Amino acid sequence: MKPTKAGQTVDLEPLRRVLEERFRPRDYREAQELVVGACQEAQRLFGWVPPEAAQLIAEHLGVTTNRIYGLLTFYADFRTEPPGRHFLWICHGAACYVAGAGRLVEFLHERYGITGQGTTPDGALTVHVFNGCLGVCDLAPVAQLDHHEYVGLLSLERLQALIAELQGEAQTEAADGSTE
Repeated sequence: MKPTKAGQTVDLEPLRRVLEERFRPRDYREAQELVVGACQEAQRLFGWVPPEAAQLIAEHLGVTTNRIYGLLTFYADFRTEPPGRHFLWICHGAACYVAGAGRLVEFLHERYGITGQGTTPDGALTVHVFNGCLGVCDLAPVAQLDHHEYVGLLSLERLQALIAELQGEAQTEAADGSTE
């Protein structure tokens, strides 16, 4: 296991096994096509793609780490930093923008220094401003919590209350050592 730049330790063995079992390219072209899937597996295992995992994928597939990071930074769903305990997508599509999503984004920047994406200093919440549509415009402005729950008709007050609740959960879990 190796310590990452975020101070976490990553056991690469599960990823190594998955790569050996499922990502066996026959040639360079096929290896190029497997990069996204291999990165998705790393993120599934670790919650993000640590630098050591990116390096392992590059070596296994015979591609450059630049190729790996090119894809990791192109696709919005990949994370190259450890995520918070909760994940919040803020919709910034047309309907949400008109309904006030811009104010929510400004608040996140002013209060937490989060511009397009980032994690609150306590690690409770990773926020990503989604410059597309989440498809629930009738709830605008809307956010998606932990990839499955929609929180709609968001006002600054509702967003602040949601963040406070999530931070409170994280503090309680840290204090008693339990997890969700």
